[in-house]
Amino acid sequence: MRTHPWTITTLNEAGFGVGQTGGRFVAVARTAPGDVVVTGPLASRERWTHAALVQVVKPGPDRVTPPCPAFERGCGGCQWQHLSYPAQAAWKEKTLAGVLRGRGGFTGKLNALVLSATEGYRNKLSLKNENGRAVFVPEFEGTLSPAECRVQTAALQKAWAFLRTQRLPRGVDQIHLRSNELGQVGVHVFANRHGTAGFEILRLIPGFVGAGVTLPTKTGPAVHPIGGGTYQVWGGDAYLRQSVTVAAENGPSPAGALGSGPRQLSYLVPHNGFYQTNETQASALLDVVRREVGQKGRLLDLYCGSGFFALALADLFDEVVGIEVNAHSVEAARQSALLSGVKKAQFLVGDLGAVLAQLAPAKDEVAVIDPPREGLLPQALAALTERAPRRLVYVSCYPVSLARDLKRLAAAGWKARSCTPVDMFPHTSHVEAVLTLER
Repeated sequence: MRTHPWTITTLNEAGFGVGQTGGRFVAVARTAPGDVVVTGPLASRERWTHAALVQVVKPGPDRVTPPCPAFERGCGGCQWQHLSYPAQAAWKEKTLAGVLRGRGGFTGKLNALVLSATEGYRNKLSLKNENGRAVFVPEFEGTLSPAECRVQTAALQKAWAFLRTQRLPRGVDQIHLRSNELGQVGVHVFANRHGTAGFEILRLIPGFVGAGVTLPTKTGPAVHPIGGGTYQVWGGDAYLRQSVTVAAENGPSPAGALGSGPRQLSYLVPHNGFYQTNETQASALLDVVRREVGQKGRLLDLYCGSGFFALALADLFDEVVGIEVNAHSVEAARQSALLSGVKKAQFLVGDLGAVLAQLAPAKDEVAVIDPPREGLLPQALAALTERAPRRLVYVSCYPVSLARDLKRLAAAGWKARSCTPVDMFPHTSHVEAVLTLER
C-alpha cells in the first residue's frame, strides 16, 4: 500500500481518476480531480497502472456523496456517482473534444452536452446466474446483489426486487431485462446446455409481457458469447412496445408527410434487439438528429435496428431505407412502420456493405449512421464512400471509434460541420455524440 497521500489531477477516457505518484501515472477508480488519496499496491492493467482506493484524505471540489450504497462496493455499473452532475457534464464535453480534435482532426463546432435525468432513466438491466442467484457483475471481479439500483426504471426495480429473492433455473446463464414507459418488461435469456427447464419463473417477473431465449449452437461452446447462438421467442409477446415523442420539425414537410406537430411513435423491439437505453433521453437524441438531417430526397438509416431513426425521420424525406443485419429487428421495424402508419420506409436485412453496394442509387441521399461501439467496418466504409451521400449524421457511443472514422470520412471527401454530445448514460464516463458531416 502507498501510505503517503497523493493527488488525483485528471480523469482518463475510461473515467478513472489519474495522478502521478512514485514517478508513475496511476489510475484509480471512484476518485475525482483534486482528491488527495491513499491507495493500495500498484498493478498493471492494459495501458494503465492501476491502484485500489484505500482512503480519500481530502475530497476534491467536485466530489459528492454517492446516492447508491453499492457504488463504494465497486458495482461498476456507475463510474461517477461520486462526481457532481455539472462536473460529469464538463468532463464529458472535455473528453469528447480532446478525442475528436486530437485523434480525428475535428475543427467544427462542438455544442454543449444535452443533459439528462440522473435517476430512474435506465430501461435495461443485465444480470448473471451465479449458482442459482441473479447477481450484478462488477467491472473487475466478484458479484453483487444490491437491494436496489437507482438508475433503473421503477419497473426494473420491481423486477430486480423479485429476481433477487428467487432461485434461477440451471439453464440460465445471463438474463437481460428491458422496460417501457407502461411498466411492461421484456426478457432475453442467454441459455446454456442445461436447456429451458424451469423457465416458467420468467412469467412471474412483475410486468412480464414476453421473453426470448438465445440457445447455444450444437457445435459451439456450452455458454456462447454475446452475439452467438440461435435466438427464438420463448413465450408471451415477441416484442416489447416502446414509445417516443417526436418533436415538430422546422420548415415544411415534403408531400405526403405525416404532419408537422409533435407526435407519438411506437416501436416493436424484439427481446434480443437494441433500443435506446435512456428512455427519457430518446426524444432528446431524436431532436438533435432531426435538426441535423435536413429534408427531401432519400434517407439511409444504417444499422437501423428496429427503425428508431428511420420511422421518426420519415416525415422529412421522400423515401427512407433502413439496413440492419439482425433479421428479428428488421421484421420489428416493418411491423412498427405499419403500427405508426409510416408508408414510405422500407427495411432491408443483410450486411451493411453488401446491401449498400446492391441498392439502386438516388439523386439526393442523406445517411444516418448508428453503428455498434466498434464503428464502421472497412467494407461498410467503402460502400458508403462509393455512394457519397451529401450529408452524414453519425451517432456514436464511443468517441475513439468516432474519431477514427472521422479521419477516414474526411479523407473520402466529407467535412465535419458540428458535433452535439447527448448524455444518455449519467454517472458513467460514456457519452453519445451526434456528428454532422457534409460533402
